Amino acid sequence: MEPEANEMRNKLIAWWGSIIGVCLIIAFGSIFVTRAYLARRGYEMENWRPPHIARLETDLDAINRTGEKVSLGQLRDKVFVAGYQYTDCPAGCLGLAAIMKMLEEEFGNDPQFRLVSISVNPAGDTPAKMDAWVKEKGVDSPDWWFLTGDPEAFSKYMISKFKFYATEEITDPALIATQGPYAHDQRLAIVDGDANIRGYYDVLNPQRADAEFQRLRRDLKMVLDPKLKLADFQ
Repeated sequence: MEPEANEMRNKLIAWWGSIIGVCLIIAFGSIFVTRAYLARRGYEMENWRPPHIARLETDLDAINRTGEKVSLGQLRDKVFVAGYQYTDCPAGCLGLAAIMKMLEEEFGNDPQFRLVSISVNPAGDTPAKMDAWVKEKGVDSPDWWFLTGDPEAFSKYMISKFKFYATEEITDPALIATQGPYAHDQRLAIVDGDANIRGYYDVLNPQRADAEFQRLRRDLKMVLDPKLKLADFQ
């Protein structure tokens, strides 16, 4: 019986040894993964910047609501937030305007900061109509452009350069009454002083609107002030 007992004891030792070995591997692996994560997190907190997603390689000529001929190229060296809107929109565009107004109130004293609203419907948005809409809605600021111009040029530019979603015309009368005649991209975009798009923000998304707005505010601060780090927002 003694050889059998020794064999059993040896099997138990080998079994427990295997268990302990696996546990040690898991423990050391967890430590390694944790250290790697902390190192990566520390690097990001120190060095992360809002990414360069796209670039406005070409200019866009437009007419401001004042009737003045302008181009986006005039905003080089400025940081601006751009939205895609039109005056006959019954809901979403008003929401975007309200959010952009909050940005104007927070960042408007920064000489680098601008706002740009680009018309989804340039054929219908004359400068006079846009100017009247701006004053009616209480978003009248000299540093906030409301742009109209050539419909085809605007549409192509927003898709190919801004990388906004293509606009679709709504034909259902019931939907037009609540959503307006156009289904369009309702995100906001940050553009830096070198015409790089640094982020898109789905600020009207019902599930994450507040989180997107806070992300927009954070990224905008970091683009306006390159010295800021993620750790400054913790």
